[in-house]
Amino acid sequence: MSIGPLSEWVTAAAEIAAVCVALFLPVYDKKQEKRKKTRNMKAIFRFLMRKALDEKDTSNLESYFKISYLVIDSNDDKQIYSIVQRAIEILNDKDITQDKKETDIEQLLEYLK
Repeated sequence: MSIGPLSEWVTAAAEIAAVCVALFLPVYDKKQEKRKKTRNMKAIFRFLMRKALDEKDTSNLESYFKISYLVIDSNDDKQIYSIVQRAIEILNDKDITQDKKETDIEQLLEYLK
């Protein structure tokens, strides 16, 4: 019983590798796209939270929060949104001093890094 020429073995190995790449590349690309989306969303929320804290106006943060809430597709996104929702509550609370707001928001910003 012969095992065949080396060229056939190399061809078979190349075909198996091509099938593996064809099957797993879309999964990898989707995961990378999700990471980029989450990273960008965190960066925007960090920027808008700092801006809301400085300007004492949460309208931009709330608008982006409401619009982006429609695209939640994972538990990681839900955690991000709960942090941002807490930040909005802190910023809109009239009973909290500005210094306390700043320290609380800075703590929340640490979670978004």
